[in-house]
Amino acid sequence: MAKIVSLAGLAALLAGLVMAQEDTAPREALQMAEFVPELTDDILFNPRMGLYLSYFPADAEPDEWFMKIADIVYRRQEWATLNPEEGVYAFEEYFGPIFDLCVKQHGKRVAFGVMSQSMHSRERYVTPQWVFDKGVPSVTHIALREHEQIDPVFWDDRYLDLYCEFIGKLGEYLDGREGFEFIDMRGIGEWGEMHLARWTPQQLEETGYTDTKYIAAYRRQIDAFAEAFPNSQVLLNVGGPKFLTIMDYAAIGGMHFRQDGLSPSGASHDVGGWLYEPYSRRGVICNFEFHSGYRSMQEKGWDLPTTIDRGLDAPISYLNTNLAALRDPPDEVRQQLTRAARKVGYRFVITKLEYLPEFHLDGEHPARIPLVSTWRNDGVAPCYDSFALRWSLVNAEGETVASALTFPETPTTQWWPGEEQSVRALLRVRADVPPGQYRLKVAMIIPETDRHILLAIAGRDDQDRYDLCEIAGVPGEGQAGIIYEEDFEGDAQPWGTSAGMTATVDGANAHSGQASLLVAGTHERGWNYTSFRVPTPLLPASKYRLSAWLLVEEMEPGGHAPYLKIGVNNLEDEWIENHGTNRYDLSEPGTWQRLERTAEVPMNAGWAHLAIEKGAHSTPITARIRLDEVKLELLEAP
Repeated sequence: MAKIVSLAGLAALLAGLVMAQEDTAPREALQMAEFVPELTDDILFNPRMGLYLSYFPADAEPDEWFMKIADIVYRRQEWATLNPEEGVYAFEEYFGPIFDLCVKQHGKRVAFGVMSQSMHSRERYVTPQWVFDKGVPSVTHIALREHEQIDPVFWDDRYLDLYCEFIGKLGEYLDGREGFEFIDMRGIGEWGEMHLARWTPQQLEETGYTDTKYIAAYRRQIDAFAEAFPNSQVLLNVGGPKFLTIMDYAAIGGMHFRQDGLSPSGASHDVGGWLYEPYSRRGVICNFEFHSGYRSMQEKGWDLPTTIDRGLDAPISYLNTNLAALRDPPDEVRQQLTRAARKVGYRFVITKLEYLPEFHLDGEHPARIPLVSTWRNDGVAPCYDSFALRWSLVNAEGETVASALTFPETPTTQWWPGEEQSVRALLRVRADVPPGQYRLKVAMIIPETDRHILLAIAGRDDQDRYDLCEIAGVPGEGQAGIIYEEDFEGDAQPWGTSAGMTATVDGANAHSGQASLLVAGTHERGWNYTSFRVPTPLLPASKYRLSAWLLVEEMEPGGHAPYLKIGVNNLEDEWIENHGTNRYDLSEPGTWQRLERTAEVPMNAGWAHLAIEKGAHSTPITARIRLDEVKLELLEAP
């Protein structure tokens, strides 16, 4: 006989769910409360984003203004300084003190670029002289200080052989080092940018320049960096559409983009629009540097706020601060860089939290607190890491009594700027937790390292968690029990069948008692042999167990092993998801086998449809199957 069990403590909730079927979502029936966090203008120091400091003073103090807007220090050096003689590398002499000062002492990150040509250099050789002694061809240029410089032919294989060897050694020293943020590719062109300033048409012709050779040289450089820095971010200084093939090749290899020409009209070649926009959504991190310093901008009549705005119109994760000396800069520089620091990169906030303000404790069953949080990226760029959320319930003594790790269904790498994302979570509270008042906290983390990501909301504690709201644990009756039970004795409720199948109560065989449900026939197309809609609505965010006994009396050769299924629909009876049991073992036909599945149903769960699954949609199967002792139990509920 079918038994639909009315559980103590559920009557009012179930009635509310049934009444809500037409126009109310299940979580409203749960009487969810709403909390709206206060947003802040805090500057967030998070991985793979931020402002960086080009003129970092060695005696910097933690309370200086620039230390509060950026936590990356950037240094650019010449190849000749780091590799003065063949086989001699001054890495520790140069990089060691920078890591000691910036990373160890100040807790900053560091980034670098190594140039092969620079008109700003005071030296005759930016590329080491020994490189030319090895037979690398050169050209002569005049630097800004009007002295002669010797520069290499970048597309010559002899140059590329020696340069790529240097990059390999540099990677051995820097790759994956703690505090190391990124390195620029600067081995081709003036300052390592994608242009050949100072190269005359005659020099290009005499050295055999062609676009093909130039592109091939860049690809060798990109490959060398990819091999040398597999655990680090590498940035290519980008140019115009003519060499998109170079930029695309870098993106394919996991490289990122940098452009050194930001001005009031935007960046050089307008890369913020046609290049940064599409590639940022392909996982390419984008970086800007100002075209000119502040004094030079004033001389040109360039407006700094407009320049900052143009930069923030693009999906940039990094921005150089190369406008003026960091100590005692013009007030406008300080104000505008501080403004930029609050927008660059990703900036996650919670705009709304829906939660159950009370959870019931009966001392026997775990309690449940469903959560629905709405998030928004208030930054200008995507996030390039997949973060998780850790929810914590904390008592008055600061002890965590419950926690849950949630991986958002839409990963954080797709939380595009300005868009809102909904994240559902569930906190399970142990049965032995005492009644009382608790605080709900959340942390965004990199779960593999437990690195906490800073959010732009109020309530941050000393563990980089964010205090959200109070939730009360109150004494209450347990809600666990049997929702539906059928042993097919007496006036059993009928199960529906698919075309070609029959389902009848039959007394010839049973697991227990006098009868079972006999399902027989040939099923041509479809998933289910037979199904049943449970009359009692499902409780949202709850845990159920389906169990039954199944016997396969006949199954044509090649037939798929059947199993039971809970089909979860919403209150409008639209399908949401399935939960299947273990499959019947066809190696032991003619035996009664227990099938079981424990299922967590979602927040929008409304109705359960039970079924014997065929296991294949379009394969015709002839079968004779018996079902007995079907039971759907509620194990835990909010």
